[in-house]
Amino acid sequence: MPFLTPEVTDERDACAIYAVQQLEQLRIAALDLDDAQLRAAPTAGTLSMGGLIAHVSQTVVRWLHHVYFHGVAEPDRGLAEEAFALGFDGFWTGEEVPEETGAELRDRLATARDLVRPVLADADFDARVPIPDAPWFPKELDSWNVRWVAYHLVAETARHAGHADIIREHLDGQIAYALNARDVGESFDWAEYAG
Repeated sequence: MPFLTPEVTDERDACAIYAVQQLEQLRIAALDLDDAQLRAAPTAGTLSMGGLIAHVSQTVVRWLHHVYFHGVAEPDRGLAEEAFALGFDGFWTGEEVPEETGAELRDRLATARDLVRPVLADADFDARVPIPDAPWFPKELDSWNVRWVAYHLVAETARHAGHADIIREHLDGQIAYALNARDVGESFDWAEYAG
């Protein structure tokens, strides 16, 4: 079942594999949803699937850009500024959805996913990167190591993939196990796993 990650070889590999896996879980949570469903906020909260995809894509790409240009020993490995461009401006919190189709939103998520391995593979996990200026970050620190950023990406993406699971269940009752199976052309039946 694609729900699980492959084995990992070291810390960098683990962070990259788990970040990619969680980004894939977010993509799979949105599997086969139409544009209206991507914009719906069916729970007591205000988050939508499309809003989460925009937010996570933007957040992951911004952090990876930050690591690549501040925490990679030799950042001239073929990734230019343009590789980190998502094609929309502003800050997306998960409540708002850019005026884009579902396919365009999923493309943004693929951009984020495809940057994870090239950036983290060459990152020095002990290198310090400046903390971005944002009201939610501590003012008493001026930098974090790349290790913190990598684990933060995994944790934040996993948290939002969980939000996406809840939204999807509210939209049409589909659960992550069944969606993961469908994504790879398999079927899923709880009865086969119970017992």
